[in-house]
Amino acid sequence: MPEQPDVRLPLVRVLLQTQQQPVLPEPGRRYVCTAGDRPILLRGPVSAHALEGRPATQVGAFEQDANAEAMLVRLNATGFEGVVTGRGDELRRVVAFASSGEEAEALARRLRQAGFSDQRPSAAAAGGVVVEGEGGASLTGPRVRVVPIDPDPMRVGTKTVRGELELRPGVTGVAAINVVNLEEYLRGVVPAEMGPRAFPLLEALKAQAVAARTYAVAHLGDHSADGYDLCDSQMCQVYEGAGVEQPLSDRAVLETSGEILTWRGKPIDAMYHSTCAGRTEDAEAMFPQRGQPYLRGVRCRGERMLAAGVSSSAGPWLGEIDRLVAVGGRIAGALGVPAQGRALAARLTGVRPETGDAGLVRAFGLGTTAATLHVGGGASSEQATLDLLRVFHLQLPPPPKGSSRAAWEMALVVRLGQLAGAIQTVNGRLVPGPSGLRLVADGSETARDLNGREALLERRGASWRLNAIEFPAGSAATLWCSAGVCPAVEVEPLEDADAGSAWTWWVREISLEELGKKLSVAGAREVAVARRGLSGRALAVAVTGSGGRVEFRGLAFRRALELPDTLFAAVAARNSKGPSVRFLGRGWGHGVGMCQNGAFGLARGGAGYEEILKTYYTGVELAHWEGEDHEHEQEAGKRGP
Repeated sequence: MPEQPDVRLPLVRVLLQTQQQPVLPEPGRRYVCTAGDRPILLRGPVSAHALEGRPATQVGAFEQDANAEAMLVRLNATGFEGVVTGRGDELRRVVAFASSGEEAEALARRLRQAGFSDQRPSAAAAGGVVVEGEGGASLTGPRVRVVPIDPDPMRVGTKTVRGELELRPGVTGVAAINVVNLEEYLRGVVPAEMGPRAFPLLEALKAQAVAARTYAVAHLGDHSADGYDLCDSQMCQVYEGAGVEQPLSDRAVLETSGEILTWRGKPIDAMYHSTCAGRTEDAEAMFPQRGQPYLRGVRCRGERMLAAGVSSSAGPWLGEIDRLVAVGGRIAGALGVPAQGRALAARLTGVRPETGDAGLVRAFGLGTTAATLHVGGGASSEQATLDLLRVFHLQLPPPPKGSSRAAWEMALVVRLGQLAGAIQTVNGRLVPGPSGLRLVADGSETARDLNGREALLERRGASWRLNAIEFPAGSAATLWCSAGVCPAVEVEPLEDADAGSAWTWWVREISLEELGKKLSVAGAREVAVARRGLSGRALAVAVTGSGGRVEFRGLAFRRALELPDTLFAAVAARNSKGPSVRFLGRGWGHGVGMCQNGAFGLARGGAGYEEILKTYYTGVELAHWEGEDHEHEQEAGKRGP
């Protein structure tokens, strides 16, 4: 018998992106195909095509659901059959269908007579579906249900999915709709939206699982007129089916099973995006029809603040040499010797160094190595030493002219100690520990607890200073150790949780001529951001052309030019095609709701998934949902696609 969907779990109907004539390509695989009450057994490969249907014409396109619904009511009131189409954040398009036997020209004429003059071509409404299997066996019906006999996921085109399939007439060709229970659906969403290889932390993936589950629940019924709930693209949320399932993301789904976010007892519209570049945006500013109290712009940073350092006041900013002197002095003190380069070298090596930098190199047993770099001769011992350090990425500037050589010698000893293994550094991130701070090493979950007595060097770019500071959990740090003691730690305070994203910064350039074509602005010569939101994102962009100034909504402008985000500055430039505009931007996505890279950053700082979610969604609560919120589903169905 074919596998039946688990009726105890809510079902989701997902419109798959397939060809107009979808194919189930596996040869010999058996499927029970049902049209109405008539089942038939077909063997693969199985193909489907649509019967010729009625002409259709678009009579309106709207951003607001209410406007589209009003147009549909008007259409029906004047005797026409129609639907509202559109997915996610696309325009809601109102389409009218011809009567049986009516030609496209007759439909257009009848619409004009009824006052619908703004007409656009639209694909015909198919009349039914023909499903054909091996050997020519076939089944025809207005809708065909396809269920594999065996329990394995089935291939539909290039995608592998669980559950069953419904084939029905689409706007173009055949619509393939995957009917799958909610939890199995999420197994194909979480790794597609937030891949475990790029985001290998369970708490971040659990936050994604809850957000994706909530989004799905909140949008059940949105496209009921077209027979599905959600699409499989980023216009809804990306669903790649069983082919992308991973153990870690499966665990995230399982350990949050049934959990959703609610506001006043109702599932929220859990919008999310890749990278917010420090701050999210109010939904109302980006999507006026989706503004909600819980979708407020927030800082991309958790509430957990850590403290470290023993200095009572900040010292002066230090360069590379003075920074190493400060570290060397702390190591020398911890090892019980004077804060002098040669004294530290003697303690680290067990021998008394000879004079000069060459003597220090030989004390660490590196003289032969340094000489090898200059077999041709001619270089000073000082230059040979600097070259040796550079080869091993332990750069040290030459000693400053006119300054005391003692500071440079201490910095040299620290670098030589690193090269010889007598001084170690551990790079990682600082998180809360059982009794203070804990350093989690990069590339692993190996952790080391700090004792709270370490000297702290605050790092800002290429400058350091001794200081006692507060900083967000997850900030990058370097612990300096020797002979089992670790007396100094460097911390670069994390400004934003998503600072590690590859899309924190980006640059795009487009010629004014091409920009004008994409925006339908003749003679475009200037671009300026006319209005910004609280996150700095462009809410309105003005383009000046030969016909004057034209203003675009920021999101529409971004989509027309295929920019990563609306957080940008537009700078006049010039390229080989003539005058151009260079966009200096930050972030990736619409900037509303949960920031995925920020969620990962918060998880690296020790935040759990509930803390992550409540960072980005204001005032929400976690609740358990099992598909019993029928009132909400009905309300969602009324919103239209």
